[in-house]
Amino acid sequence: MSAALWSLGLSLVLLGLSLINWPVRAVCPDGRRYLRAGAGQPVALPFMLRWLLPALCGDSQRRWRWCTTAHLVALPPLVTVWMEPWIPDARLRVVGGLLICGMPGIWRIQLRWPVLVDGTALAWALGSAILLQHGLWLPALLAALVAGCVKESAPLFAACFAWHWLPLAALAAPLIRRLTGTIGEDHFGQSELMRDPWRAGSLYHAGKWFDPLATLTPWGAGLLALLVTDARVVPMLVVTVTLAYAQLLVATDTARLYQWAAPPVALGAASVMPDRWAIAILLVHLCNPWAGSAET
Repeated sequence: MSAALWSLGLSLVLLGLSLINWPVRAVCPDGRRYLRAGAGQPVALPFMLRWLLPALCGDSQRRWRWCTTAHLVALPPLVTVWMEPWIPDARLRVVGGLLICGMPGIWRIQLRWPVLVDGTALAWALGSAILLQHGLWLPALLAALVAGCVKESAPLFAACFAWHWLPLAALAAPLIRRLTGTIGEDHFGQSELMRDPWRAGSLYHAGKWFDPLATLTPWGAGLLALLVTDARVVPMLVVTVTLAYAQLLVATDTARLYQWAAPPVALGAASVMPDRWAIAILLVHLCNPWAGSAET
């Protein structure tokens, strides 16, 4: 518990520094779609599947900022708690949790564009995995259902983080929403791409697949996970990273998608990190000059 409190406190410090560094908070095109949904207007797939936050936050940018910021601050301590079965050293768990704050597809992009759902969905997916670690099946399933109502892919990642099939049952939430909800047209000039996600993924990622600045360097110290040999970690790491990168085939974002694998990547990095160098590695990671903005 003390490790989680340290992680939470340092997460708040990094939040303050981040808000000083990026004081302007804007609404991206996806954010405008969520605000439209929050105003009760029909939106196109896949945004109509992500109904929970628009229902709770409406079209109030202030409520979206509070919701996103609260969940982002919660992510480092959640990762710290989630790592406990694999990493006994409390300091390494704290450092591993704080690696999240240097991953632009999670931290930087959503502080700058707070009207998004990824950070919130990731927090609930991690919460589901932590509950399963403690044998709390029903609360874990409920948390996975919340995550699935925030973003349709979240139960898949909750199952990866828990390395358990139970969160997959929460895929029923987006399925029911798909069968019963109203699908609208995209009012931001991308209706054709919305109807053909494979084409959208191909167009937006042309020339990026083998560009390290787009697909590798935003991980920073997370690349240390390539050195993992722990048989308890490698299968989860490989499956989660593969699933996260596979999203690029059917969507238009890049780091914001593949960094859904951040918890296992942070776990892998922390498990091979030299204890005496852990804090120095974290500081270098947070200042990674090749992290990018994750805006494309």
